[in-house]
Amino acid sequence: MKTFADNRIVSIFFKAGAAVFAAVLVVSMCLASLNAPIVKADSEIMVSLNSNSSNLGPGDIVLVDVLASKLPGITEFGPIKFCFDADKAEYVSLEMGKELVNYLHNELQPENGEITITVMDKMMNTGTDGNPDDESSASFYSDDQVVLFTIALRLFPDCRGEVNCWLGELGEFKTVDTTVAAKIGSGLKLPIVRTGPSSDATIAQLKVRGTSISPEFNPNITEYHCSVERSVTEVQINVLASNRWAAVVITGNQQFVLGDNAVKIDVTAQDGINHMCYTIHVIRRESNIPENSSLVDVEGKTYTFLDVPEDVNVPEGFYLTTKTINGYSVPAYMKDGVASVLLYLFDGTKSPGLYFYNINSKTVIPYELDKTVIKESGILKVVDVPAGMVIPDEFKPATYDTGTIVLNGYENEAGEFICYLADDSGNRDFYYYEKSTGAISRYRFADKKAELLYSYLFDVFLVIAIIEAVIVTIAVYIIRRMVSDRTNPRPKRV
Repeated sequence: MKTFADNRIVSIFFKAGAAVFAAVLVVSMCLASLNAPIVKADSEIMVSLNSNSSNLGPGDIVLVDVLASKLPGITEFGPIKFCFDADKAEYVSLEMGKELVNYLHNELQPENGEITITVMDKMMNTGTDGNPDDESSASFYSDDQVVLFTIALRLFPDCRGEVNCWLGELGEFKTVDTTVAAKIGSGLKLPIVRTGPSSDATIAQLKVRGTSISPEFNPNITEYHCSVERSVTEVQINVLASNRWAAVVITGNQQFVLGDNAVKIDVTAQDGINHMCYTIHVIRRESNIPENSSLVDVEGKTYTFLDVPEDVNVPEGFYLTTKTINGYSVPAYMKDGVASVLLYLFDGTKSPGLYFYNINSKTVIPYELDKTVIKESGILKVVDVPAGMVIPDEFKPATYDTGTIVLNGYENEAGEFICYLADDSGNRDFYYYEKSTGAISRYRFADKKAELLYSYLFDVFLVIAIIEAVIVTIAVYIIRRMVSDRTNPRPKRV
């Protein structure tokens, strides 16, 4: 009976152990499936070509879109090899699809009708510390067709028949943790149907250097708007006519006034009959400061950029320029050799004024004419000596007129003048001002305690040395006397 009960207990324990093992195995498999890259069968990307260009003839621009059937969180793709008939057209330019603004592309110079392009997400290019869950690594996702990039080709003057475009290879389409399958789709045949002079007076591309136009460019839209800073008085207009022989004349892109400036782009078709005029309204802002621009210093305090008044008192040696700070292009005063720049800011409480801003340390200190020392290598400002700091007795409160500012500090009997200053990184210390040259350098007080200790030790060792010398002298005298007594003994009395 007991044996049967024992066997039954063993059987129960064995079944329970097997159940636990099975449960652990199932959970492990589930977790493994969750962590493993998932590549669905229907996630394959089809890449093909398309063009809306029609009625093509010699000298025309052809825009060819490279399309992906979907883009499921792709962080990089390529190299994609785009091929075309090199004896009938030439490569002009490449532009990323408007939905892929966060991607960077690299193109190899076309050779024998082949262009090789690789593309990477900007965030992945700068790195995300390998964390696939980082929001910055979440690339563009679409289940719909996406234009990867558009290639512009120019047809040769003697182009006849048709121009073929196709994809030679695709490379890989990668997400954060896997590779998505991709295959080459349809190519493109572009028939040349026009043989006479072109009547096309449109432009294929329009860009204003340093700014963006609105609305988005379309050859059939003839009026656009953009804005530039107050300091900008002219802009460079990049125009690509749809036909090689169309005449393009640009006027009004120089000597801007404040406010609205109309830039005209007149295009006359090859046939000399058809004509189109595009207008860009360039708004030259009255302020040099971008809207809502500000900076935050190392302590978290916010300063707002303001236009510099005409009567502002700028220290000698500083010149006005434009500097990109905190992502904003703002007016700034600089001096060669000085790391800090001088900005006109408002801290939200005091009156607006000039401040020194150190780009490296992100420190902001106000410029005060009577308290600021400008060195060749940096900015120093007179500040109060911290409470409790002991000044050696030989230094007495004093002032010194440098000819530019009056420094408050301390002077000793030897004429050494020191003052307490803060640099543009926020570090504070005593500085020695050389009156004859105007040079400033950090100053360190002599350690009187150590000097006194060394004096005491010297005296002690001197006394010890004298005592040792006396002892040695006495010992030598005694030894010589003993030797003399042995060699020349005195006669004994009888």
